[in-house]
Amino acid sequence: VTPQVATDGSGRVGVTLGPDAEVTRTFPKNGFEALQLAAGEFGRLANGVVGGLTEIVFNFSENKDAVSGPVAIVAVGADIAKREASGLYEFAAAVNINLAVVNTLPLPALDGGYLALIALEAARGKKLPTELEQGIMTSGFLLLLTAGLFLIVKDTVGLVGL
Repeated sequence: VTPQVATDGSGRVGVTLGPDAEVTRTFPKNGFEALQLAAGEFGRLANGVVGGLTEIVFNFSENKDAVSGPVAIVAVGADIAKREASGLYEFAAAVNINLAVVNTLPLPALDGGYLALIALEAARGKKLPTELEQGIMTSGFLLLLTAGLFLIVKDTVGLVGL
């Protein structure tokens, strides 16, 4: 093992990601094994997505540059398609799992926000006033729209290199 020299002059030993990864494909022998492999891969991807979102929430200052919008997602997808088209399946699965997890967060205008309002109404024992519910959902929608536009501009500027 030969340590890499870090920018501060110290040696580093570890694993780094690189573009020359070796892909190992496993072919199932039957339908049951295919389901097992699919469930294992789903679990691996879901753990990665939840872990990544947890890191963003609890260490936002360190991970804020990792937050990306639709422009960066399309750019990454295009890059994956250039290297190996079969990688698009895993990428599409990761994007869909990510969307499912984010959609269940208790943010207004998302499904998780509606579930939170239903839980609040159940705890109160009566329905919230319609105007209040609409105000909460509208403000959440505007917040999500603003965040989305910010990410689109950020990703576009990063892609163009301004």
